[in-house]
Amino acid sequence: MRESAYRRHVLADAAKNHLAWFGRGGERFELDGVTLFIGGGHAVLAFPHRYADLAEAVSRARDAGVAEVGCWALEPDDELGDRLRRLGFHDGWQPHWMGVDTRVPRDAPGHPIERSGDCDPELPYASPQHRQLLAGDVQHLVDRQGGQLVGHGVLNIEGETGGIYDMGVLPSARGRGYGLALTLAALRTARDGGCASVTLNATGEGEPVYRRAGFESLGRGMTWWLFPRR
Repeated sequence: MRESAYRRHVLADAAKNHLAWFGRGGERFELDGVTLFIGGGHAVLAFPHRYADLAEAVSRARDAGVAEVGCWALEPDDELGDRLRRLGFHDGWQPHWMGVDTRVPRDAPGHPIERSGDCDPELPYASPQHRQLLAGDVQHLVDRQGGQLVGHGVLNIEGETGGIYDMGVLPSARGRGYGLALTLAALRTARDGGCASVTLNATGEGEPVYRRAGFESLGRGMTWWLFPRR
């Protein structure tokens, strides 16, 4: 598969997995050209088409009384951004989409990684919403040091694609290989679960770790945010 075609294919996998992720713990509405998720006090407009009825989606979110509405796109889109700004949105952060082919052999994690429902509130991303998701069928991978949880991440499998979310290591334990071990364990779990690809959006701190695990950049996306209660 040519490089550009492969990139588009894996970006589509990222969108597919994020749709499944956004739907956990929320109600899903298929509107004209956009999928809307509402739950937990917030709403998401996921990957709208150019012709999407954004006003209807925002109206439904407002009627639900949410505190924030986010809109996600796979790539920057000036036309979409103009339409959203007219509805009161502000430009947000740019997800750095990354992906990897799980069929390519990878290193072993280096030390044991557990699948566990345990979660320490001190860990990055250990919000109440995160802990609620652990009761579902996601794979919660944890790393320990002397019995203490020092890192974790979530693998969400949707068909033949896996997505890594909420990956984080305690600040005091960073730089010791825990993040890399968790990432490699997630890839192995995804491969064993029948996934051909795994995608994520990387922070600046996480990107070098993911590259060492074999991830490649798929480009930058875009988000926009609206806070109806302000």
